[in-house]
Amino acid sequence: MRTLTKILLLAALVLCLTPNLVFAAEPNDAATCVINVTVDQICEWEGAAFADIDLALIDDQGDTPESSATYTLWINCNVALTADNTATAELDNTGPPTSGSDTLITEYKVTYDGDGDPDTGGTDTAYATYDNFISGAGSAITHYDGDGAVEVTLWARASNDSTGHKEVSDAGVYKATQTLTAAWASD
Repeated sequence: MRTLTKILLLAALVLCLTPNLVFAAEPNDAATCVINVTVDQICEWEGAAFADIDLALIDDQGDTPESSATYTLWINCNVALTADNTATAELDNTGPPTSGSDTLITEYKVTYDGDGDPDTGGTDTAYATYDNFISGAGSAITHYDGDGAVEVTLWARASNDSTGHKEVSDAGVYKATQTLTAAWASD
């Protein structure tokens, strides 16, 4: 009987202590933390430069070869695209058999993969000579929520100057560098 009494006392002790242990446990409690971050206006090209544009051979006075390169512009705001309108953007003769003595009529245009509603983009431009290509206020690119990139395609074409006495440009390699600059514009 003594053993039974000991077992019953032990059982009673365990039953009495168990609720005390449970009720003595720390209660669950939640703490919140507000996370803040500011996203600045983003306007950046996917890298450093468009791929080179290689125009087809001009082997006839009337040839007007054209070609293009496409590049991604990442934006989260409206931007204006402007172009270099200096002689750097004009195709001039840089290589054999003659060098530096002639230029070609150099024209550019840009096209976009979106029109600004409902996709980020702008209005495609028409071909213009290098010195008039998207000058002034530039070409507006409208950012559309949910679309943070626009594919900008730069087109170039070249031709002989057929005005006045000039009919055919000198033989040789002609080069130009066009620089497009995207800058924040007010929303």
